[in-house]
Amino acid sequence: MAIELELKLMIQPEYLASAGAFLDNICGQSTADDHARQPTLSLMNAYFDTEDANLMHGGVAMRIRAVNGKFIQTVKTRGSSRIGMHARGEWEWLVPSDQLDLSLLNEVPLPEALQDKAWQANLIEVYRTDFERQVWNISAANAKMEVVCDHGLVTSPYGEDRICEVELELKSGDEMGLYQFAMQLAERVPVQVSVVSKAQKGVRLKYGHIDFPDKPESSAEALLLAAYWYEVWLVYWEAMHFMQDDVLSQPLRHSMAKLKGYLPEEIASKLATLDDEVALVVASENEDVLSQLAGMKQVGIVMLAVGLWLNNKNL
Repeated sequence: MAIELELKLMIQPEYLASAGAFLDNICGQSTADDHARQPTLSLMNAYFDTEDANLMHGGVAMRIRAVNGKFIQTVKTRGSSRIGMHARGEWEWLVPSDQLDLSLLNEVPLPEALQDKAWQANLIEVYRTDFERQVWNISAANAKMEVVCDHGLVTSPYGEDRICEVELELKSGDEMGLYQFAMQLAERVPVQVSVVSKAQKGVRLKYGHIDFPDKPESSAEALLLAAYWYEVWLVYWEAMHFMQDDVLSQPLRHSMAKLKGYLPEEIASKLATLDDEVALVVASENEDVLSQLAGMKQVGIVMLAVGLWLNNKNL
């Protein structure tokens, strides 16, 4: 088993080339092995669950990935919350075909609800992802990471959703290096922190609901409440673009206002300024409000600044 720790960033398709050029330039400035562009991959992933979504409810995602003529079976567990980052258990096996080998699950500590394994007889392919992945090995800010740009689709019988994201996965070193390097990217290309995985996108196509973090008690410590409102902000940002509805800018701005009260003055001031800028764009009532919001570099910069502060306080 490995613990996968990654920072995921939303990006609009029109900015992917700029992100790639930035990463190419980073690698081009060094001849070291830890700065290198890797071959571009075309990936197909079939995700499996029961009709009643037993795996989803148990916090487990299971897939078969086809890449370069090889098949990889992967199981991921929900893991622990890392405030804007994805931290989860991951098991991978090479398998001979696109058929699941369920005997491999004996190596996975399944949650109690899935331990009787009766659900295995009812597994079906529930959605799939098809995307192109550009890959870079980067060493920066005391961290070695794999940075990827993914562009493609999640498809299911219930519809489809776009994949367009940058992921920074920690390979070794300081996990805060992910935020620090992401900040360099955000200063050049509009990106925003995302907490929605590809698996969650697939599940969302069927059930249509947006997953929010559990709300702490009002008496909870300030850092816990700050982390909650931070993730609510991130969820509303992604939902606004998924649903193509700028009306969600209202609860989004509400979460920003709540979050501001728990932040140190310098970061709170940046968040307040950003809120004013968002309000101006929304009030303009232009047809391309969502595009204008997605093109604001300051959104991602402030999201990353808050995430870095929260994770530093949480360490």
